[in-house]
Amino acid sequence: MIAAGVDTHKDEHVAVALDGLGQVLGELAVPASQAGYQQLTTWLEGLGEDPRAGVEGTGSYGAALTEHLQNMGIPVFEVERPRRRDRRSGKSDSIDALLAAKRVLAGDGLSTPRRSGERRALQTLLSAYQSCVGERTRLYNQLHALHATAPAALRERVGRGGGATLARRLTRMRNQPDASVQETTILAVLRDLTRRIKATSETVDRYKSEITDLVRVLHPTLLEQPGVGPITAAKLLTCDAARFKNEAAFARTNGTAPIPASSGQTIRHRLNRGGDRQVNAAIHMIALSRSIHHPETQTYLARRTSEGKTKREAMRALKRHLSRTLYKQLVHQPLTS
Repeated sequence: MIAAGVDTHKDEHVAVALDGLGQVLGELAVPASQAGYQQLTTWLEGLGEDPRAGVEGTGSYGAALTEHLQNMGIPVFEVERPRRRDRRSGKSDSIDALLAAKRVLAGDGLSTPRRSGERRALQTLLSAYQSCVGERTRLYNQLHALHATAPAALRERVGRGGGATLARRLTRMRNQPDASVQETTILAVLRDLTRRIKATSETVDRYKSEITDLVRVLHPTLLEQPGVGPITAAKLLTCDAARFKNEAAFARTNGTAPIPASSGQTIRHRLNRGGDRQVNAAIHMIALSRSIHHPETQTYLARRTSEGKTKREAMRALKRHLSRTLYKQLVHQPLTS
């Protein structure tokens, strides 16, 4: 076996290869381009049989290289960033690549990269959607702040209400002939914010529609599950549950695996604050929706609380149960182009 470690950067990747005994076979620096990826592949295949690569940042600078190596039939693993104790001998691209190669050889700290293709397309749409939602929220906050500090006459003309209500009123408002420069300027800025909010909302709706269509193509029955909407479904699908060996590993990754918090005669578990917070948020929203609208879930929570669990502990158990159920639905879903 040939174990290669790759330290990835925006413009250049550095690779170090080891043989099965841990002896360094060579080092190569290639540009982060298609020609560089092919050069790295040819170099690895020329070193011996069964090459394997450990790549840092498979979801960022190493994403394109990971996809290329996988297409060429070379197994790729995502490697953890070097720990502090590993860097006592120094820090350089070559050292980081060597540490990555040693991890591949030892099988330590490795994980399966998320797949590209349709999953990457869905992830891109989801990221763009969340960015637009955040921008719209920022604009609404700015609108409220400017409205709150506007002159009393203008504030009373606009009236009270939520962001959507204020925006709707501002769209119809015009400057008054006797208005001061301050009032005229503030009204103009408020109306400009309203136009930007409208444009951003249209983009949000378009992205959500595209996400919904792609989710229905990738997993036609997922949206039929109680409490699962297009955004939560997209977060679940982009996690790529098929890369985990079992549902327990999936639970650890999404932060629903219980952590022992017992002391003395008190036997309990607490919530896991680690893992993929996007998937954790999706499972939380599903659990919250089902606890309000789903009779079977309400019965489950009532049974758990009757057993002596607190509401928080019962909700944790529900999230773990949902993680197990969702994994079985997601694990066989192909997400490649």
